[in-house]
Amino acid sequence: MNVILRDGQVLSETMGLIGADVLIKDGKIASVKPHIDGPQCEGAAEYDLAGGLLVPGLVDTHNHGFCGTEFASADERFDGGLLALAKCGVTAVAPTVRALPQGRLLAAVANIRREKSRAPFGARILGINLEGPFLSPARIGSMRPENLAPPTPEALAEILSACGNDLLSITVAPELPGVLPLIETVRSSGASASIGHTDATAEQVLAAADAGANRVTHLYNAMRPFKHRDPGVVGAALTDERLICELICDYVHNDPVAVDLAIRAKGLDGIVMVSDTGRMAGLGDGEYVIEGKKRIVRGKLCRTEEGVIAGSVCSLFEGFRNLLLHGYPLADVSRLASLNPARAAGLDKRLGSIAVGKYADLMLLDSLFNLKAVWVGGVKVE
Repeated sequence: MNVILRDGQVLSETMGLIGADVLIKDGKIASVKPHIDGPQCEGAAEYDLAGGLLVPGLVDTHNHGFCGTEFASADERFDGGLLALAKCGVTAVAPTVRALPQGRLLAAVANIRREKSRAPFGARILGINLEGPFLSPARIGSMRPENLAPPTPEALAEILSACGNDLLSITVAPELPGVLPLIETVRSSGASASIGHTDATAEQVLAAADAGANRVTHLYNAMRPFKHRDPGVVGAALTDERLICELICDYVHNDPVAVDLAIRAKGLDGIVMVSDTGRMAGLGDGEYVIEGKKRIVRGKLCRTEEGVIAGSVCSLFEGFRNLLLHGYPLADVSRLASLNPARAAGLDKRLGSIAVGKYADLMLLDSLFNLKAVWVGGVKVE
């Protein structure tokens, strides 16, 4: 069925913000023009956008779960979480698995691949993001240290085999013995090697980049910080153009000044906005148990009993809107939260912007950047 979205202020990839109608055929954008009429309109479902802002749906490439759905589960259906994400403007997601023992990690990978092939309605599943298990115990954050593993070719080979072509990224700590050859193997497979949960020096980070590392996991968090005589992971990440940095913009993980610093240092092409939400996101205040450890949610903050921040409870849309309200231009924020994540996943030919031939994954905003409607593949999310 054809769909026409009429009278919107459309953020087009090639033309910027224009007054236009959008024609959708078979779930993809077929035309973006000031006025669409003719035979293609016959029988089409039409929506009047009333001058609202039509922008690309958000692409979240670091997300552990949402609204009770756990992406690291061995057998869970993702229907509820994917639909809840779509209702929050996230039209594509990379389910992310924290450090787990090898058997459980492989089971989680198999489940994500099953759900991807099943394609439940809601946020489309892009592929798999593995946050571990080759991480530093010195920067473990809220993960369990017993779930970490030494980086060995055998363990990585088993992981790559289980993921097939669905692995998008794996996080590693560059200072661990034997990790650099593994980075080369990951990159040769087509996936990203991301630097994170690490106490590496700047020199070790640069060595990892020389080996092919091309991403940094949730910049500033769970890594050696910047000091003027020890620039650490942060200093290397902000100054090496080979490294694209994930950035959580919930204004809980990172102060707005730190967010501004990262965007200014890396430029628009060097930042990928992520949420890092867990299954407790969207459920409200309360106490939850993850991996046998209590998580305490109060407002926009989630902590362990020891007081360590344990993932985010703010959707990617909340970070997206934070930047807009902070004064960043709509086109720039959309790039950080939609096109850049799609490009980092190698999927920008299919999604991440409003252009002919791409999936009709779209958000409608009002003038105050409130979310009014969402479409995934041209189907309105209800």
